Amino acid sequence: MLEAAEELGYVPNAIAQTMASGRSRIIGIVVPSNYNIFHYHILQILTNVFQMYDLRTMVFTSAPTDNINDLLQNLYQYQVDGVIVTSAVLGQNVTGSWTRKGMPVILFNSDLPDAEVSMVQSNHFHSGEQMAEYLTAMGYQRFAYVTAEKSPHLNLRSRQEGFLSGLIAHGIDKCQIIPAAYSYKSGWEAGTFLLSQKDVPDAIFCSGDINGFGVIDAIRQQTSLRLGFDIGVSGYDAPIIGDFQGYSMTALAQPTTQLARDAVEMLLQLIAEPETPKKKIIRPMKLIIRTSTQMRKHQAEQNA
Repeated sequence: MLEAAEELGYVPNAIAQTMASGRSRIIGIVVPSNYNIFHYHILQILTNVFQMYDLRTMVFTSAPTDNINDLLQNLYQYQVDGVIVTSAVLGQNVTGSWTRKGMPVILFNSDLPDAEVSMVQSNHFHSGEQMAEYLTAMGYQRFAYVTAEKSPHLNLRSRQEGFLSGLIAHGIDKCQIIPAAYSYKSGWEAGTFLLSQKDVPDAIFCSGDINGFGVIDAIRQQTSLRLGFDIGVSGYDAPIIGDFQGYSMTALAQPTTQLARDAVEMLLQLIAEPETPKKKIIRPMKLIIRTSTQMRKHQAEQNA
């Protein structure tokens, strides 16, 4: 049969198969309209994992101010079998109304305690504690935390809470909090502000990778401080940072590939069994130590 089909040049009709099965085998992935390098990284991994299941993806962008019903209508129009939402702010807007209308939805890497959907995420609170424990062990004493709270699609409050909790656990109750957006420019501005102070912090922890790059360049271009010796800078999303060798920034790595697999498996189960109870999967992050912080301890050991 297969040989005959090949000789005749027969190609299966995907549309006909969709009509017969009642499923399009297309998965919608919703990303924020101002998505960043991390969202691009996630999008690539999710697409690759879905392809392993012979599924295709369709990307939809949306801003928090967009009409969510319009987005839902587009998803229905293309007859997607299910949706993965990669933004906490979008998740707050869509998850309740979509699930009530029978749309299988998984929330990716965002913590919405009251959401009516299943979700997968990194352990953001514990990761903040991890960084606090590491930096204090390295001998850092004056801390600053550069947030990304001005970027509405990021839900990073738990990172900050975990970091502050970790510092308190090690007897440190002071930490400057610098509001910023998730951008290089904002990181530069935050770094410039911190460096202008009389009592410059010796450890700056950034809620995002791009923020950290801006802080590092501000240090390099505005001071004679030695990165990793006199001052340390750390951040998040280590797999992405690894491609930027010039920064060598210590960072917490999110288990993005595992989270993607978790999200895909949960969504496929929900598509097959719509009454599946909602579920939350939380994965730990891994601390990747690089030269932007690690030289501090080496120096102390040499001086001892």
